[in-house]
Amino acid sequence: MSTGVDLILDDNGRIWRTGSRALMDSLHVAGPGLDLTHYLVRNLGFVRLQATRSGVHITLRPRFLTKAAYEALVFQMVALEPDRFIVQIVDTPSRVEIIPGVEDAAARLADLASVGGGIVREDFYREELSLQRLRDNPRLSPLADLLRRWRRSQGIIRGDLDVEFGDPALCGRAIVKRMVDGTEGVYEYVGDGFPSYDASWRQAMLGRDASGQPDPQYSQHGATGYIETHAAQTPRLELVDAAIRVPGCLTYRRRYERLLLPWRWGATPFVSVVSVLRTSFASPSDT
Repeated sequence: MSTGVDLILDDNGRIWRTGSRALMDSLHVAGPGLDLTHYLVRNLGFVRLQATRSGVHITLRPRFLTKAAYEALVFQMVALEPDRFIVQIVDTPSRVEIIPGVEDAAARLADLASVGGGIVREDFYREELSLQRLRDNPRLSPLADLLRRWRRSQGIIRGDLDVEFGDPALCGRAIVKRMVDGTEGVYEYVGDGFPSYDASWRQAMLGRDASGQPDPQYSQHGATGYIETHAAQTPRLELVDAAIRVPGCLTYRRRYERLLLPWRWGATPFVSVVSVLRTSFASPSDT
């Protein structure tokens, strides 16, 4: 990654060197001034991007971020290829978000920018990924290990669900549904690694479909993967980017990979979902 880069991206997506004569001329000002960059970011929707040894620093005011500025920013982020992004919002200068990877950082910036209405984010997005992504990826090793166990057992559950899916390596992020033809299935196991579900919610979910869940809309969107996995009887790896709304709690935007596997316990079909969290942020409307 090139260090020393210091750029200003304006609301039309044009790129300038911070403090450059060309930028000053475009703004019809005599000189940069001590507070000009801060003023541009805070009041005109400009974005500052700085590449340092610690990563790429991005300073912005989300409510003023335009689609053109966002697209130009993402282009620069991809070109720099840093290990991490450090995002600072001028409205809350004491709070800094450190995000690894271009994809997750771009998604977070889009989420922040949705406050201004220039960028619209879907509440639920999922994308099927190749199972090859599980190879030699330490972050996804719990999913790779579970897939190997599924193959060895030929998809047969031989013990209690707590034993099968309570492996500490899964961090409590396992859900198992009993599949009933013509329906999205009913919950038979919910691990304790989901911040949105406390113990009472987890107990209340068992034996019920998505309509009884803390966020029924989120659960119904997610149910499609269960149905597809049950129908195909093959493993499925997905990337999910979703807004989760639980009554009485902050809305969160979470991104994660999830591995869906078809199982049988005797003649009864099940589908398990185990996920690995990538990022989790409170919705900008709640911060």
